[in-house]
Amino acid sequence: MTAPAVDAAALEHGGVAAPEAAGEPARFRGALASRSLRGLVVAHSLGTAAQLALTLAVGLEVLSRTTSGIWVSIAVALGFAPYAVFSGAAGALADRWSAPAVIGATVAVRGATSAAVTAGIVLDWSTPVLVLLAAVTAVCATPSYPATAAATPQCVPAGQLPAANALVTAAENVVWLAGPGLLGLLMLVGRSTAVATGVSTLCFVLATVVAARVRLPRRAAHPASWWRAMGEGLHAVYADRAVRVPMTVAVIDNFLYGFLLVAMMLTAVASFGLLNGALTCGALAALTVVNRCAGHGRSRVVLMVVMTCLCGSVAAFAVVGATAATLSMLAVAGAGTMVAEVVAVTMLQRAARPDVLARVFGVFDQVNVGAIALGSFAAGQLSAAVGVRPATLAVCALCLVATALTLGLGRRRRREAQPIPSQQPG
Repeated sequence: MTAPAVDAAALEHGGVAAPEAAGEPARFRGALASRSLRGLVVAHSLGTAAQLALTLAVGLEVLSRTTSGIWVSIAVALGFAPYAVFSGAAGALADRWSAPAVIGATVAVRGATSAAVTAGIVLDWSTPVLVLLAAVTAVCATPSYPATAAATPQCVPAGQLPAANALVTAAENVVWLAGPGLLGLLMLVGRSTAVATGVSTLCFVLATVVAARVRLPRRAAHPASWWRAMGEGLHAVYADRAVRVPMTVAVIDNFLYGFLLVAMMLTAVASFGLLNGALTCGALAALTVVNRCAGHGRSRVVLMVVMTCLCGSVAAFAVVGATAATLSMLAVAGAGTMVAEVVAVTMLQRAARPDVLARVFGVFDQVNVGAIALGSFAAGQLSAAVGVRPATLAVCALCLVATALTLGLGRRRRREAQPIPSQQPG
């Protein structure tokens, strides 16, 4: 992985890799000097934001047609579930092909299926057809994040790699909240779900253009077979507790996030855009402190504190309901989701072996988006059985207990206590 990174950096800096001052920490500014990295991050971010807006727009369209919480949870869950099935294979794909080609192909195909969803809403196609199209779009999205993570070392000099990884992580987490925020903004100004899916289509087209402008070499062929390569990624997660612990906390965080999305729809569909906007604003505000939290020497303590705040704020939302006070609670929830995810990913990046990092991130994407799908599905089923408020309170309590048990297992590794100077913002 090192040699391609130097070659790409040399191209970016006029044929000579950028010199690095001894002992100088890598910063975001240095990573952003790479045109290739900027292009990959922008293309992936546009595609992801459009993907999430499309998934939730289809959920709202289904709700308006059926008024069924169960149907809504199925529609939203199927927009996320393909990640749980295909992202592991997508990680192996990212180890073999040029990232711009992979990302460009995924956003181009999703642009076509998104346009079909828009036509289906306008022409009043059946609800199952719309849900199926959204699920197909999600299948096509699965290679995007593993390809971006795998290509990051090709875009920057070795000394800037930690800052580049932090940048990719921050962008990934911002767009997972900004996508619903985009939909919420369109709903606030009175636009229909057809307009929202049309905007998603335009974002996919723009992402295709951006990806086409990025030039990176095709990755060297991996000697292992396709199935063996995926098995190596799974084994890297299973065999190393330092990888498993932060990944498990991220799964809990994403399960609660998926549950919250559907719970907000069921609690106040008319205010969904406003509630989503508060969630997104909280996540964006967390960017001012996320690097400090990720670089803290006691990462497990930080995760426990952040997850406590997240579960508490979601529980408070369930008790209070859709009121003005709810906005501040959801802002705290958005901030907690952002910080928990970035801290967990930072711990994972420090623990995983570099030669399997892309496949580890394929597994990471698989289990975490699967957790969002499971949380979305559980929200509809549990709310139908016992009501939205009791279901949300119970899930918050279970998530908090699961986090405490996860972070309390095993010995703390020495490397976990070391701060990361490269996580300072540029």
